[in-house]
Amino acid sequence: MPHKDSRVKLAIIGGGRGGKALVELLFTDPTVKIVGIADLNPKAPAMLLAKRLKIPHATDYRKILKNNNANLVMDVTGRPSIEKDIARVAPRAEIIGGHSARFMWEMIGARIKSREEIQRLLIEYQSLYDLGLKLTASENPEKLYLTIVDYATNLTNTPAGSLTIFDEKRGEMSIAAVKGVSKQFSSKTRWKVRQGGLTSHILNQDEPLAVQDIKRYPKFDNPIMLREGIRSLIASPLKTEGRIVGILYVDDFKPRQYTTREVSLLSLLSTFAAMAIEKTKLLESTRLLAITDELTGLHNHRHFRQQLAIEISRAERYHRSLSLMMIDIDYFKHYNDTNGHLKGNEVLKEMGRLLKEMSREVDIVARYGGEEFSIVMPETNRRKARAISERLRKRIESHKFENARKQPDKRLTISIGLASYPENAGTAFEVIEQADKALYEAKHTGRNTVCVSHRKWKSAGTVHPRLSR
Repeated sequence: MPHKDSRVKLAIIGGGRGGKALVELLFTDPTVKIVGIADLNPKAPAMLLAKRLKIPHATDYRKILKNNNANLVMDVTGRPSIEKDIARVAPRAEIIGGHSARFMWEMIGARIKSREEIQRLLIEYQSLYDLGLKLTASENPEKLYLTIVDYATNLTNTPAGSLTIFDEKRGEMSIAAVKGVSKQFSSKTRWKVRQGGLTSHILNQDEPLAVQDIKRYPKFDNPIMLREGIRSLIASPLKTEGRIVGILYVDDFKPRQYTTREVSLLSLLSTFAAMAIEKTKLLESTRLLAITDELTGLHNHRHFRQQLAIEISRAERYHRSLSLMMIDIDYFKHYNDTNGHLKGNEVLKEMGRLLKEMSREVDIVARYGGEEFSIVMPETNRRKARAISERLRKRIESHKFENARKQPDKRLTISIGLASYPENAGTAFEVIEQADKALYEAKHTGRNTVCVSHRKWKSAGTVHPRLSR
């Protein structure tokens, strides 16, 4: 025996917004079967939707009512004459029309809108969740910071934004990433957090601060933002496990009332961002510990070896030169014996600071071991390296180290051995060996001097022309 279809058989007369709203809501309802839609205009919204969904549709409602045996007819045309004719054509069907139909489709329309809003929010939150997974998997700080700002501005439909990181030890903020602002705005990269200032106020919040018009906000005192033309913003503090990480800003250049949804989404993004930043900072801290000399803060011996090999390989590939300084503190044992190891450690720390200060960003400054240091100088030939070494030697000679007058020379000095690629050596091992021999010569020819390796590497005659620069 065939199964009886117990669903309500619905015919919709009128294919405008009301008809379309009914189709959208009821098409997937298991208790309703839409048996037909009619409208004089074949391109009416509900008619086009019916065509896509393969629902019977016609420009003559009588055809729909006669062919599909509807037991419920919804007339959303708003025309009393059509409602009377429907009653004549389909006498057994229940008819909902007039004000009742209008009220119903308005309620249905509101329900559809609410459902769409919920669906949109679910998509946004799912997207945020997926972003959170990506952020926490990121190990590149710069890329991470830019991704956070870019996503925040897109999420809130704002033209500009920035991310600042909080340095708890120094009580300072620093700009990590910006979008949509001028170079002048981002030129001040670091500043102190002033008690009672706007930054301090934001950091003390647990929720994002939305400012509709910063010119009318009593706590706002940021002339840089005002000069940039920023008029409204959301500032979201980044916090995780009670620690302050930074602040995420989204900015607009006109007064603007931010919605509750925008603030809520930015707050959720800030939670993910704070966790990701903390993880990245922890990874970076762990990495630095592995490559840093604990006493001086310089690179350690292992990292020096790794980086020298990389730089030699790069110099060979691009036909560039490279020089290596090996540095030893003169009579350091005498200093330790006279002043004690604690004072000796202070000298090592001060020496590390001076070497770093006198070096370029691209140079690799390391503690080689004991009182020995090394500096790898990429793209630096022997002549230029010698001039740099002399300046460094003189700088150390003139520096006022504590108790330096107790030294045999009445001052604290250094000896420097210098070797270059490809003039003196062809491998990382050979460059170290030649610089070490030059240092030995410097120590045994009076100290407080610079000695350069005399060895001529057999391939040095085939140096690329760019190496002579």
